[in-house]
Amino acid sequence: MSLQISVRKSANITILDLRGRITIGAASDSLNAELRSLAQTMPCDILVNLAEVTQVDSTGINALVRSYVTLRRNRGNLKILHPTGYVREVLETTQLINCLPVYTDEAEALASFRGSAAHA
Repeated sequence: MSLQISVRKSANITILDLRGRITIGAASDSLNAELRSLAQTMPCDILVNLAEVTQVDSTGINALVRSYVTLRRNRGNLKILHPTGYVREVLETTQLINCLPVYTDEAEALASFRGSAAHA
């Protein structure tokens, strides 16, 4: 299954609901393009919902990490919601689960943006 990206808003937070695989090629390219486009509005807060992502490779990880670093540098935030199965294993194996903010509850993740110092 190719990657499907749905965009929704909760207050000033953009939520990306991803479905499918984030792998080399069109999938990672489309995710990169979406994240770059969103990051042009500063400060920018993005919650990436991985609940329905079945696979992620190094290009998908690269897109998430690069966007996280770019957004933090520009007073924004990128947080991860509900990585499961293989995707969670990849985040644990790479130790990114300890570096990127990861949540299992959407309400808690959204509340964490309000408590962040990004917009202080």
